[in-house]
Amino acid sequence: MNAIARVLCAALLASLTSALTFAPLSLAGHHEEEQADDPISAAAEFPLLLRRTTLIVRDIEASLKLYRDGLGMEVIYDEEINRPHSSEDREQKLRLIFLKASHDYVGVIGLIDYEYGYPDHPAHTKPVRREGFTPGNAILLFNTEGLEEKWPTIIGAPGVEVISKPKLTEYPGYGGVGKIRVLVSKFYDADGYILEVNQILAD
Repeated sequence: MNAIARVLCAALLASLTSALTFAPLSLAGHHEEEQADDPISAAAEFPLLLRRTTLIVRDIEASLKLYRDGLGMEVIYDEEINRPHSSEDREQKLRLIFLKASHDYVGVIGLIDYEYGYPDHPAHTKPVRREGFTPGNAILLFNTEGLEEKWPTIIGAPGVEVISKPKLTEYPGYGGVGKIRVLVSKFYDADGYILEVNQILAD
């Protein structure tokens, strides 16, 4: 190979190396832009995604007074669904509501009343179980700002029962370094679901 050929080969190799080095960066930027516009594509990057927790409720309007009005969640879906009942000779009317906290694709709360068209249905008068922090019960945990200002509206929602009002609690920091200071409140909603609504405090 003569000198000119060697120079041309070196230039071509340098050009290919540069393209391979910078192409992923440009593709990454494009991918981030796609993710920002398309949460479904972004979610596809993860093997498992917890999108929503749906609560079966007795009185969906009462639940809205807590989750929408008290906590400040935003209704992003509210539909009535009519369908034949699966085991009875009648129409079943459901109402399904989705509320978002900070994102409309993850961390969403669903409220569903499977007998929305039948206000006297036994499902609406089923006894509320408030069993505390025992197996078989879940805790819905929210972080918020201005907890003490929101507290009167929260406890004023129908059926809310206070377990403990906002109080300062300290937890060990990650890796045992320092402390995490949190204003913690705990209560039941109208259907007996346990909520913990916290405000993380700056040092």
